[in-house]
Amino acid sequence: MSNVLNLIVPKVFASDFVGNINLPAGIPTQVPQVGSFISTIVRFIIIVAGLFTLWQFLSGGLGMITGGSDKGKVAEAQNKITMAITGLAIIAASFLIIGIVSQLLFGSFTAILIPQLQSVTP
Repeated sequence: MSNVLNLIVPKVFASDFVGNINLPAGIPTQVPQVGSFISTIVRFIIIVAGLFTLWQFLSGGLGMITGGSDKGKVAEAQNKITMAITGLAIIAASFLIIGIVSQLLFGSFTAILIPQLQSVTP
């Protein structure tokens, strides 16, 4: 039946229409490199979140100093510092939750944050 179907409907591949698509430079092509690529992205996001938290602390502190007796500016600065502390706590809690889920599912606390991917040969 499949031979008859192959005679009626020819096989069409995406490369027939699109051609060869090459990966952009910097994207890993080997499976073990993907784990380090993911880890690099996670570290970058954490660094950006930490820098943003630091900026919020500094701007909130400066707002407290320059607010003087204006209760509105002081309350806004206190709110900014409170939100920065809350964000920092959420970042820390996310690591804890990821570690627990990783231990439960994969048997290692670092299995999700530092994945060790292996290629499968047919």
